[in-house]
Amino acid sequence: MDFAAHVKSSVDIIGVVGESVRLRKQGSVRFVGLCPFHTEKTPSFSVHQGLQIFKCFGCGKGGDVFNFVMETQGLTFYEALVSLAEHHGIPVPASAGGSFNDAESRVRESLDRMHEKAQAWFREQLTSGAGTCAREYIRARGLSPEAEERFGLGYAPARGLIDRFGREGFSPEAMVASGLVGKQTEGEGFYDRFRDRLTFPLHNETGKIIAFAGRALREGQQPKYLNSPETAIYKKQNVLYNLHRARETMRQERSAVLVEGYMDVIGADEAGVRNVIASCGTALTEQHARTLRRHVDALVVNFDPDTAGQEAVHRSIEVLIREGLWVRVLRLPDGLDPYDYCRQEGGESYRQKLAEAPSYFDWLADHARKRFDTKTSEGQSQAIEFVEPKIRWMPKGFERALRAEDVGHRMGLNRMLLSKFVQLFTESNSRAKPIAPQTRFSESERILLRLMVESPDAREELLPDVVDLTTKQELPSRKIFEAIESVGKQDSSFQYAALEGRLDGAERLLFDKLLLGGEGPEPSIESGRSAVAALRLEVDKRDYQAVLSEIGRAEKAGDNVKLLDLLRRKKAMAAPMFERAHRGRTPSAGAS
Repeated sequence: MDFAAHVKSSVDIIGVVGESVRLRKQGSVRFVGLCPFHTEKTPSFSVHQGLQIFKCFGCGKGGDVFNFVMETQGLTFYEALVSLAEHHGIPVPASAGGSFNDAESRVRESLDRMHEKAQAWFREQLTSGAGTCAREYIRARGLSPEAEERFGLGYAPARGLIDRFGREGFSPEAMVASGLVGKQTEGEGFYDRFRDRLTFPLHNETGKIIAFAGRALREGQQPKYLNSPETAIYKKQNVLYNLHRARETMRQERSAVLVEGYMDVIGADEAGVRNVIASCGTALTEQHARTLRRHVDALVVNFDPDTAGQEAVHRSIEVLIREGLWVRVLRLPDGLDPYDYCRQEGGESYRQKLAEAPSYFDWLADHARKRFDTKTSEGQSQAIEFVEPKIRWMPKGFERALRAEDVGHRMGLNRMLLSKFVQLFTESNSRAKPIAPQTRFSESERILLRLMVESPDAREELLPDVVDLTTKQELPSRKIFEAIESVGKQDSSFQYAALEGRLDGAERLLFDKLLLGGEGPEPSIESGRSAVAALRLEVDKRDYQAVLSEIGRAEKAGDNVKLLDLLRRKKAMAAPMFERAHRGRTPSAGAS
């Protein structure tokens, strides 16, 4: 067994998927949940514990545990392999790379090492003489040594990182690719991207450092915050600051707090609020919202109270609501941001404010009432124009209508105007729903298909007869049973991935729907035997009807010799056929 097969056999896909998706058990081996790859209200995402596969019938994504990690974390196969092994305490042998460790993986591995080296360098510099200004800033902001250590704050001096990288053997091209070093636009040479700045390491969801942010420390130093450019391992739209620390608390509480800045996160965390995250110097994206939805159902958005901050509230909340998240808005008193509020009032007070935060639409109605004079017809018209497009962010028509009624009441619309306002949102949801493929298999086929995949004993006892019977009847399942037989002959361990490769797109989709769609009770070996008997009975009936047709033709032709032979065949076929019909016409999946 190679290393990848060893890891795959040692890791349960239910545990891996369950870290990102809330799964609910349906049947003995099937789990369902909301898909992490697209927006949905009704679960179309299934995981099969026996086969160790997942499939979403809404967006079509599917595969094994490696595919899931690659898709959710943006990793190559090799990185997913190593990540799973390390996470589950499986030693990674030096030879594990082999053909898996392709050029892309080697580049990303090099970038990982450079960021680890850079973080060590920045931490060293924070305690050096050059880092005095950074230490003074940290003390002035009131950060504890524990918070400084927990969040890995460091200091980037004006120069030195390039020399450190050079001593480690990294080429100038690799340095530039890391985003930590820039190339001079005029002339030759390179420069440290982060110079004379307090550094904040940025991590991916697994906790690996993939980029940095640097805060200015001098008067007039611009920009105030400088972030790494996008690289092979850092895509801004995929990264949320502090998610790797916060996600466990987020999953426990099913909620998160979204703030604007790195210091806001650190201040809230130090005050004991552990489910706080921020975007990394960029507007909130659909991918950010999708990542959050894998962990939580609701968020409190607590941005700075200035005008720019309030505009950012609306932009971010649109993305969150369209993704199906429930959003509340917190505006702290006295113009304080989360960091300063936690420093002045403490964590308990901040928790209380979070608990009291109104829903976004209540906040929106109050905001509209303050902004427009809703006691006048002109003001009411302006308020409606302001809130209407935001209510339409909600994905379902009935939710929009209900929310419009609440908002209209809160804004003080009169009865007639409120009724007309609600009518704007009563149309049905226009978003098309995916059409699930119709299963074309008979009950016997469904039982046997599931049983052949899940039971080695059933394959050994029943598969030859099943292939023969489905081929004789030209049933829709015959190619799948032939593929199952072919895979079993080549590999006694029966890998589902090998079976998938032998099916065309339509067959694979139907089969996945059968295995992961939860149709009917779990099959047993006895129900499989009954299903084989039912298939054999259908073959007998077809053959019997064929003999009856031949008898009619022989009688019409006056061929008495052939007629006599056919009558003997009819008699020989009738007894066993009727006996099988008497034993049981319909197989029961629950029989044991």
